[in-house]
This record gives sequence, C-alpha cells and structure tokens, in this order.
Amino acid sequence: MPVKIAPSLMCANLLELRQNIAELERAQVDLFHIDVMDGHFVPNLALSFDLAEQIARSTKIPLDLHLMVDRPEDFVESVRRVGAAYVSFHIESTANPIRLARTLKTSGIQVGAALNPSTPADALTYLIDELDYVLLMTVEPGYAGQKFIPQVLGKIKQVRQMLDAAGPGRALEVDGNLNAEWARQCIAQGASILVAGSSSLFRKGTDLYTACLDFRAGINQELHQ
Repeated sequence: MPVKIAPSLMCANLLELRQNIAELERAQVDLFHIDVMDGHFVPNLALSFDLAEQIARSTKIPLDLHLMVDRPEDFVESVRRVGAAYVSFHIESTANPIRLARTLKTSGIQVGAALNPSTPADALTYLIDELDYVLLMTVEPGYAGQKFIPQVLGKIKQVRQMLDAAGPGRALEVDGNLNAEWARQCIAQGASILVAGSSSLFRKGTDLYTACLDFRAGINQELHQ
C-alpha cells in the first residue's frame, strides 16, 4: 500500500493558511489532516468545522478529519457538511462506536477509529470490521511538539495484522512527532498514512514546499529498502 503524507493544518500559520495550502498543493501532498477539538476530550481548541468546510471548498486535495471531541455522534451532520473524504473518531469518546461508524459510512465517507497511546489494540476487536482505517496516536492528543512514544511501535504492528486479517485495502494512519526517522520506523511496522506536523514540515526557517520534498525523500529510504 503506497504511503500517504497528510500535513496537519493545526500546525500551519493560520494567518497565512491560504499560502501554506498552496505550497502543500505544489508539493503534491496526499491529504490535509484537520484536527477538530472541543476543549473537553482534549484540553485544547483547534480547528473548527466551519474552517474545515472553507478549506474543502478551496482545494482538490481530500480532507482527513480527526475528531478529538466528546460524543462525536453529536457532530455527524457537521462532518457531512464539511464533505471530508476521511473521518476518524476516538474510540475512547463514544459508547456506541459501531453505530457511529455505520452512520458515517452512509455518507460514503472513509471511516476510521483513533486510539490514544495508552488504549490497547484489542479495543478494536468488535469494531475493526466496520472500519476503513485506524489512526494510532504516537503522542497524547491535543498539542503539537510532544515527544514520540516509542512503545506505540509494537501496537502499530499489532493493528496492522488486525487490519490485514479484516480484509484488504485498510489503511493504518499514525499521528504525533513524526520526523523522518520515526516515520520510517512506523512504516516498517505497517503504517500507510503519516500525519506530518511541526517535527517534519512546519519548521521555522524552512519553506513548506522544500520541507515536503525532504520529508518524502526521507521516508522513501524505508520504502526502497
């Protein structure tokens, strides 16, 4: 499965968001990762559904919507309004994940479940057949710039095996402090979508276009071995 790069727009300069998006488009990134936070499930507020909808109207690159919210089932209509290609919700945030996954799929959306670092892979046992992909956090969700948690590498391998057993074509996304070295290790364990933020793309003193090319070249070292 080809590895996709999904820049995290919460790490962008929001005062220059249109310019940032243009540079990422020029670099031919695969997805735009958009974190929607409510200040409850995570202690932060980030991008909104309204902003995500505006981004969707301004680009042809598919949106990857990551819901870091309590009771994500309350936001189904907002998700549909955005028109994202991918949407993930945290398995820790809802009492009815199977029902929610099935509801979202009626809109033709690729549906994923996100797991915090301390949430075990077997939490997916009764849900994985309903999913198109899984998003594994390699840091605690809510803030950029945290240290990668290396113990998650074993969980990436375990979830990759679960996804393969469930059927072909299911992606495994990873999110959190993915510099080129950690990204290569995640790919080696089975990751196929890399959320790229302040550790790889949105770095001071480096333009986004060049940073994207450098990051892709760095991960290609793993793909071509």
